[in-house]
Amino acid sequence: MSKWEFIKLYFSLFKIDLGLQIVGFERLFRRHVKRYPLPSSVGVQKLLLTHHDEEEVNKFLMTIDYVCTVYPRSAQCMHRSFLGYQYLRKKFYLPVELVVGVRKMPFTAHAWLVLNGHNVNEDSQYTDQFKIILSTEEG
Repeated sequence: MSKWEFIKLYFSLFKIDLGLQIVGFERLFRRHVKRYPLPSSVGVQKLLLTHHDEEEVNKFLMTIDYVCTVYPRSAQCMHRSFLGYQYLRKKFYLPVELVVGVRKMPFTAHAWLVLNGHNVNEDSQYTDQFKIILSTEEG
């Protein structure tokens, strides 16, 4: 990971954290959907990533996890998912979706990313416990 890449991600995480505090989840969610559309040339067709592309995306996701870990405030699944959504769309042009799910007993909510119907940054055994209530696919 380059120093510059770390700084960009850290600053973006700070903006997401501040946005969640100031404007709240709903407005920040709508802003992200509008701000990070895919170029029309990409479309929403299923993408087949090369092995090299998969490695690059996985390295990038690990960098996001690291940035969230060293961030002095609590950067949880929501922060990580907003950051991943933003950069996977902006840098890699991937039609990734940000989804939010809830579980009744015990009540909890969780956010994660989905690409081509498969989780990007979470184990599906964990996310299968949640009922998806919101997705960027729905807008």
